[in-house]
Amino acid sequence: MTTSQIAQHGIFHGRVDAQKLGITPKQGRLVALRTRDELRAATELLDAYVVAVPAVFASAVLDVIRIAIPNIRDVNIQHLRRVVNFPFLPDHIQQTFAASAQTWPFPNDLDGAPQAGNSNPIETRYLLVSPASLIALPDLVASLVREPPFSIANIVPHVFTIPVPALAPTSAEEAQEWSEKYWSISYKNTNPYGPHPSLLERNQAGIEPYAGTWLALAEVAGGQTSSRGIGENVGCVIVQKERKEHRVIAVAGDARWRGTGDSKPCTEEPGNVMAHAVMRAIGMVARKRVRLEHSPDELTPDAAGYIACDVPLSPVEHSFFSVDNLPSTGYLCVDLDIYLTHEPCVMCSMAILHSRFRRCVFEHAVKATGGLTTSRESPSVENGLGYGISWRPAELNWKFLAWQWENE
Repeated sequence: MTTSQIAQHGIFHGRVDAQKLGITPKQGRLVALRTRDELRAATELLDAYVVAVPAVFASAVLDVIRIAIPNIRDVNIQHLRRVVNFPFLPDHIQQTFAASAQTWPFPNDLDGAPQAGNSNPIETRYLLVSPASLIALPDLVASLVREPPFSIANIVPHVFTIPVPALAPTSAEEAQEWSEKYWSISYKNTNPYGPHPSLLERNQAGIEPYAGTWLALAEVAGGQTSSRGIGENVGCVIVQKERKEHRVIAVAGDARWRGTGDSKPCTEEPGNVMAHAVMRAIGMVARKRVRLEHSPDELTPDAAGYIACDVPLSPVEHSFFSVDNLPSTGYLCVDLDIYLTHEPCVMCSMAILHSRFRRCVFEHAVKATGGLTTSRESPSVENGLGYGISWRPAELNWKFLAWQWENE
């Protein structure tokens, strides 16, 4: 790769010309990472009671349930439809109710009041009563049987226990899937457990056409340091994308085996953890900011440079580090995107978060040390750490969008 003609000082306008970078873009697509809470929402079930009642009595039975279970308001089951018509029940629940259908001895008259002595079929509704943990089944049956319509018809209610999703769906597709599998689901067009689908879609559309180029560049960076024996074949690229403009801010390869203060190579695991590709790239961004503030920033390795290895060590790193294309405003990595050949470890994931990156893309998941994926995210990381560090707003003071690249 030449350094004199690299995209006019690391800035690309409109289409990114991979030929100027001397690379071949990867072909594939982005797959958004699921958050820990999204995974929990997709897998956590609870047992709930359901019962069939005449349609005209549905509201009255719900009132009986509210009296019998006063703490039902403390449980958030708004995503579960309380009253459902037969065609909207999942097939297996339809079969359950059909096999145990009860005959009600009265129809609905024009006023909606029951009339005894008529066996014509009437409309039936299917009620989701409550989570089974709120009331014992015998107590529920006893409460229902004392009140209309069961008391009028002298019928003991058939109450069934079914598994239902404990948490709200995160997309319309998930709501439809659950409605066919468990119970009719209401989707509120939001995602309480992760980024809103429209936000994710908009951001993905903006970076997906270029992600393969930046990942290929990250691969070059990792290859240049690993070929010298100073690091693993892991690379990182930091980009600022604003509308049609792309600025390559920093490029770094892994240098964990390079050594520290005495410059002797590290030969034992884990090597110099401060010299992971992510840590080095963030350090280069910091040095650029210092340089923009007109403070001294020597490129010769000083004590800090030996430990953090945050000065260029390869041709591709020098090419972009020497260019002052970083806006002078903003906190360390605000509004920047980071592209990695491999999922960052827990330490690097936290560094990405605390540096305030906007978006992160990596190609290879790392089961043993990766900090972004959640358990069962994909077969390659099954039983991984499952930390999902990118999106944990209740516990961490920043969040960012994250994707894994899937090659064609």
